[in-house]
Amino acid sequence: MNARCLSLEVFVCAAPLLVIPLSGAPPIHQSPDDGFTYAAFKNPPAEYRGRAMWGFDLSTVTEAEVVSGVQELARKDRFGGLFVTVNGGNGKNLDPVYVRQAAPHLRFFDHGIEYLSPEFFKLYRVAVQQAKENGLSFVLYDDYEYPTGTVGGQLYTKYPQYMAKRLDMVEKDVAGPGKVELAIPGGVYVGAILMNRDTHERVEVSAHKKDSRVECDISKGNWKLMVFYLNRDAVLKIRNPGLVDYLDEDAMNTFLALSYQKFYDHLQDYFGTVINMSFFDEPTLHWLDGRTWTPSFNSNFQKKYGYSPMKYYPALWYDIGPETAAARNALFGFRAQLFADNFVWKIEQWCKAHGIQASGHLDQEEAPNPVPINGDLMKVFEHQDIPGHDDIFFLGRSNRGYKVVTSAAYNYDKPVVMAETYAAYTKLDDRTAFRTAMDQFAMGINLQLPWAGITHYVKNMKELNDYVGRLSYLLQHGRHVADVAVLYPIASLQTCYTFAGGRIADAAKPDTDRSVTELAKAMGPAWEYAYNGGVPPPEIDYMDLGEILYRGLRVDYTYLHPEVFENRCAINKSMLILNNRENREEYRVFILPGGDTVSSAVARKIVEFYRNGGSVISTSKLPFKSAEFGQDREVQQAIGEVFGIPAAALVSGDIKIDRSAGYFVHRNGAGGRAFFLPKAQPELMKTVLGQVIPIRDVAFQEEMWPLENGRAYNGALTYLHKVRKGRDIYFFANSSEKQVDTNIVLRGVKQLSIWNPHTGEREPVMLTHAKTDGVDITTTRLLLPPVSSLFYIQEDQSASGR
Repeated sequence: MNARCLSLEVFVCAAPLLVIPLSGAPPIHQSPDDGFTYAAFKNPPAEYRGRAMWGFDLSTVTEAEVVSGVQELARKDRFGGLFVTVNGGNGKNLDPVYVRQAAPHLRFFDHGIEYLSPEFFKLYRVAVQQAKENGLSFVLYDDYEYPTGTVGGQLYTKYPQYMAKRLDMVEKDVAGPGKVELAIPGGVYVGAILMNRDTHERVEVSAHKKDSRVECDISKGNWKLMVFYLNRDAVLKIRNPGLVDYLDEDAMNTFLALSYQKFYDHLQDYFGTVINMSFFDEPTLHWLDGRTWTPSFNSNFQKKYGYSPMKYYPALWYDIGPETAAARNALFGFRAQLFADNFVWKIEQWCKAHGIQASGHLDQEEAPNPVPINGDLMKVFEHQDIPGHDDIFFLGRSNRGYKVVTSAAYNYDKPVVMAETYAAYTKLDDRTAFRTAMDQFAMGINLQLPWAGITHYVKNMKELNDYVGRLSYLLQHGRHVADVAVLYPIASLQTCYTFAGGRIADAAKPDTDRSVTELAKAMGPAWEYAYNGGVPPPEIDYMDLGEILYRGLRVDYTYLHPEVFENRCAINKSMLILNNRENREEYRVFILPGGDTVSSAVARKIVEFYRNGGSVISTSKLPFKSAEFGQDREVQQAIGEVFGIPAAALVSGDIKIDRSAGYFVHRNGAGGRAFFLPKAQPELMKTVLGQVIPIRDVAFQEEMWPLENGRAYNGALTYLHKVRKGRDIYFFANSSEKQVDTNIVLRGVKQLSIWNPHTGEREPVMLTHAKTDGVDITTTRLLLPPVSSLFYIQEDQSASGR
């Protein structure tokens, strides 16, 4: 997200895409990991240093300003690359309603350069050529402004039929027997359902449409007639910023033809060399109050699953009885899949065919429930070369979301994860910039795309970019080491979200900034509710649990997507193995965070792990509903076996806790252990983890409590352990204002030295080797002044001179 606030619009054309596979040098970050050297760490190549998000106003910019601007980014500030964003310029060919109402802050004029015109590409080519001459890589920013999907109003102007649409519903309660009728407000008619308000019996009456009304007979009982339609007529009244229908293949083909393909047509000689990466910015489902939908939804759903989803639509607003969880998972899950396939994957396919890598970030990654915002924040990155995250407004705001995005990269074996950083920071200086960077990289980010305006606030940009370059160089590729896997509870998140929400209580709102606050006032309660991910029930604790583990107890972990847990994870005795080609992780503990729903496949896999001697920990609420229709009993039997709890107790939540211990534990003869913690509390989690991981991969003697979130966050002591080409890389970061002087214990016999990312220097370190309970350990001292970090690196014995 850029520092400015937006409002735009979208649509599609039938123009065929020009797809030309390229030969020549592959994009960066594509080649297999070939290890690392001290020499390159000390002097990091440009591709690893920050790539600046740099922009200009098309109404006033000159060629001389472009040349001098790119040269300054390269020479003065030592950035490794850039990408160009624009605003302003000539809007005479755009729909005047759009210019006047949808996007006034973009300041279109009747003079200047028109976006994507020949004059625009002439100027853009100057920027790319200057990047080439100055040794910078160039990132293709794919739209006029954020959110991606508007083409600067050209989609709205040329192809309004492909604009994103909002699913709306009108309803009428009536007692039968008798007749009922209800007017269809307009737009695209989706269908109609009669639902008995007492029994939840549902009858599809979609065929009872007569002209602009639905009319049907009803039997005895209390009924609700619900008519569903897609709102496309009140374009600006429903606050659509002109976004493309992300869920529709034809719409996305047109977006690609109008945007990506035009860049290739004018700049193909730079693709795959200077231009090696694309970037999308904040595509999201929340702009239409979280109810973004598509006309082809039902037909595509029926094609995939063999039945119509229509009778389950009432679950989007109401409880429909025992099928509610499965219905919401079916509908929201399919929408998330459409978003991942028709937006993200189509961009990745286009980029692959044109010799570059696809990247970009979504919106509101910090919200606990992504369903109305991004659909499924992990699955969306399955087919994206470089997953991404946004870091905006203030230090620490993004912490809770980073582990979701970086875990997606680990799940899907993506060696590079980027972050757009520092946009609209309310406080930005050298110290804040370094603190942000070290937090990011400790959580798994390994490529930074900073807002170029940072140069006005940070005095030591060269030092910062060299620091970021050293972190990127060492932390890209390799495998992540973590003892703990945490299930990403997307099934429970889909179950608990409805379209019926209203204004969020002030206490439930995350910290944002003035621009978002003002936007929320203008957009209304439904938009605000969706933007913040609704109000999840209290048992949805996976992000709180993540903070307790990572920043509190300093136990690193990886979120596992349910499909990855089911299909990519192997069980080897008491170990759970993420069986990827490069990022192969081995977990000693599986944590099932609070929530009431899992798929039957996940439940079976948990049973298998437990039966083989695996350790399972669950918090807050055990699942008893299935994400699939008709499988609740199977879930209850599986979870009941693991935790030794009858199905009735699972459903009621009446689980007998050992009062002296504060938790419940169940064991089997194979050594399997299952713990239930009524709440994710640090001391309880510490006690239980001490039983299942008595010797951690990395253990700290020092603790730093309490945890602070939001604007109160003031840094933390964190770490990341990766292995590249058999060599251990430990990254220790102290972003707090306190000095850290503590011993750390590493599992295994380690031969390490210190590499300092701030200076590029290296030095020896004192190590002590011993055994604890028959396990080799290495102990060393960690001394970190405030806002500093160090690498502890296993030296390459075969290349001691490098």
